[in-house]
Amino acid sequence: MTRILLVEDNRADARLFEELVSEIPGRPFSIRVASTLAEASTLAPSHDIVFLDLSLPDAHGVETVAAMAAVARTTPIVVLTGTDDPRIWEEAMRVGAQDYLTKAEITPSLVERTVRYARQRKRAEDDAQRLALANEAARRASFLSGLGDMITALFELEATLPAVAQLLTPTLGDACAVDLMRDGELKRIASATQDPALAEVLALIRDPATIATETRQAVVIDDPHTVLPAAVADPLGVRAILVTPLVARDRVVGAITYVLTGERQSTEELRRLAAEAAERIALGIDNAMLYATAQHAVRARDELLAVVSHDLRNPIGVVGLALNVLENDPGMLASTLPRAKRAVDRMMHLIEDLLEIARIEAGTLKIERTAAAASSLLEDAVEQHRPLAQARGIVLELAETTTASALVDRQRIGQAIANLVGNALKFTPSGGQIRLGASADAGEVVLSVEDTGKGIAREHLAHIFDRFWQPDGRRDGVGLGLAIVKGIVDAHAGRIAVESTVGVGTSFRIALPRGRD
Repeated sequence: MTRILLVEDNRADARLFEELVSEIPGRPFSIRVASTLAEASTLAPSHDIVFLDLSLPDAHGVETVAAMAAVARTTPIVVLTGTDDPRIWEEAMRVGAQDYLTKAEITPSLVERTVRYARQRKRAEDDAQRLALANEAARRASFLSGLGDMITALFELEATLPAVAQLLTPTLGDACAVDLMRDGELKRIASATQDPALAEVLALIRDPATIATETRQAVVIDDPHTVLPAAVADPLGVRAILVTPLVARDRVVGAITYVLTGERQSTEELRRLAAEAAERIALGIDNAMLYATAQHAVRARDELLAVVSHDLRNPIGVVGLALNVLENDPGMLASTLPRAKRAVDRMMHLIEDLLEIARIEAGTLKIERTAAAASSLLEDAVEQHRPLAQARGIVLELAETTTASALVDRQRIGQAIANLVGNALKFTPSGGQIRLGASADAGEVVLSVEDTGKGIAREHLAHIFDRFWQPDGRRDGVGLGLAIVKGIVDAHAGRIAVESTVGVGTSFRIALPRGRD
């Protein structure tokens, strides 16, 4: 027996409907009457079909259908109306009704036929909805599968992320941009658009990505005018902007910005899919960064082995040769021993530099700060290097000074200044000049080492603090001196800068925290 719920507050209309149903042969229906929407809402799920009047004490019009459809999700609804207005029927069907009857035209056979058709139509709608959900799930699975395959190749980020952006664009937005966190700032790595004109929109949207990475929460902008000029957003039909942060292993690695246009909206389903995509992409980016770090470590190891084997071979050869000479002629001790000692000193200096750079990179460089007069730090360096400068015909002098003190580890900063002066002596020709100076302001002391040497080419300036780096394949030492200088300065929370002009000279400036004078 089919259970009918009649929602009708007019008792006369309700009795007439009950009488018409009772005349149906075989009496295949049972009827329960509810006079309010509130009462009907509790009864509807337990019935097979609802006949719904649009005028009730607690509801009126098409909104009655929408409210009933929200609670009777699997129950077909037939609207009862006293007017023959197609607009009402169409609107009722749009918000959830399966059919409608005009009260004046109801007959037993019409009720029976309407029940049958309404239930069939409801089943067809439910089947279509389930099929749509299944298709959507399949599309989602296919999208995530394709994204997963692409992410496994995320070892060269700059080369692969543009393809990822292309995959995201038609599915999650009409345009998207991928920003990665580099040195504490977002850098745009890739972008893709359905309409080339949207590239301007992506270029203008920057702040939401910063907010998303700082809060680690998705940013949804339903009013694009808050971040875009109307003259840009309106002609392109920009509807909304969605930004998802890229977080992997509790570390923010970037953000993805989506631009939605036309009928596309930032629905909950879209945000959920964007969040799932962001999670997978972030993990792929993090893995790529870890891989790059591992590759860098392998290259650094190989580079270290090459440097050590190259730079230790010569002094070891000198010591070996000296031992052979002494073995054959002990009388050569006076002339052979100094060369052997210099070779040993070179080996010890290399080993100490290697240990120092290892401590710097491991973050274990020990710094004990005290207030030290800037002038005294420079005077020590001048006295230490003056004999070598005089031997090479180079003027080494202390120029501008200050009475201010710097808060430093005197030995470590002395080592940094010595490395800079030693470098200057190496590249300054006879007759040249090296000047050391110091200045101060309220917060810091600046030490400078300036020379009139050959200078450094502009393209090399970005690499001079890299360990083992040598320009043009030269081997003027090991290539650790300036890397150690920068490591010492960084450990003091200071800054180092360099300016150079080829053929004129080079100037290094070290800014350090000021101590109490």
